[in-house]
Amino acid sequence: LGAFAGSALAADVQLYGVVDLGLNWTQTDDGVTKTDSFSMASGQNSGSRFGLKGTEDLGNGYKVGFNLENSFKADDGALDKGSRLFHRESLLFVQTPFGEISAGRTGALDAGTGRYNLMGSGATAIGTGWDKVGCSSDVLLGTGSRMDNTLTFKSPNMAGFTVLAQASLKKDNTSKTDGEEGSSDAERYYGLGVTYGVGAFNTGLVVSQADYGRAAVNGNNPQNDDDMLTVSGFVNYDFGMIKPMFAAQYWDGGKDYDGAASVNITSDKKNYATKGYGLVVGATAPVVGGTLKVTAGWNDYETLFETAQDGNGEGNNFMVGVGYEYPLSKRTFVYTAAGYSEKKVEWKTEEDKTKTSEVMFGMVHKF
Repeated sequence: LGAFAGSALAADVQLYGVVDLGLNWTQTDDGVTKTDSFSMASGQNSGSRFGLKGTEDLGNGYKVGFNLENSFKADDGALDKGSRLFHRESLLFVQTPFGEISAGRTGALDAGTGRYNLMGSGATAIGTGWDKVGCSSDVLLGTGSRMDNTLTFKSPNMAGFTVLAQASLKKDNTSKTDGEEGSSDAERYYGLGVTYGVGAFNTGLVVSQADYGRAAVNGNNPQNDDDMLTVSGFVNYDFGMIKPMFAAQYWDGGKDYDGAASVNITSDKKNYATKGYGLVVGATAPVVGGTLKVTAGWNDYETLFETAQDGNGEGNNFMVGVGYEYPLSKRTFVYTAAGYSEKKVEWKTEEDKTKTSEVMFGMVHKF
């Protein structure tokens, strides 16, 4: 125990976590079947997790550190992502006077999760969403994306500007179709981002490209020939009494990532590459000792591949959500939220529209 304590002091290791439990009512209507569910739910607001993190000061402005973060279901104690022990993040990083460099598993620059994300709670009022309430990933691509084998560089703050660069040599090691890491058989990711903040004003921009693996672009699927280019940005200003927020994204070559075309079309059409844009507006405001959060989003897209029978598919998604958090202490708060979303896509001979309504209440405790 003494040896462990000495090591812990030297490396500044910390155990931390979040437990989020609540009640959830959801109704889904796809035009054929209407389904209602009421259940206890884990991770609606914050995502139940535990992790280990630490840093060691090497002197002269240099530090080395790590972050290992798990995802679990607080309602039954099960691991949230099967065999992945540290699904949320698994990073080793080095901090220098010239910037931070890291390697491992983390969120993409244009994701809403991870150490380096630019499109999460700093870009939209409810982040990536409380479950499906205010879910920005219904209208923006990639905002829930975590990646394996990732290298990231983050510059120091330079007169309010910060520059980030990122590359993943193989986004998903568990993929059964992707090939060798770093080869054209694996899906790879490259991103470049910049943020600027001064006073109450903050803005950011990310440009990324996903190079699909050979298995995705070859064979009988000419609709998958294009790689994905994505441009994402946000801007917000905190007036004190209210903080308006705006985020936008354009993509070309995007597939069924995080809901942009996630509908119940009965063929593989939902996997066709798409081109489109998405917008999210919202605001946060202090209300009666807590924080009120309101958001709405919409996108519009079409498929890049045209079939002889159906032509191009066209779709749009819409979501609106409102949430409220009230602190009971520095580490504990209660929350409630309600939201509605629609996902729609049309072909000449096929159409699908899914409506989802959701209401929730819960409590979050951090340790």
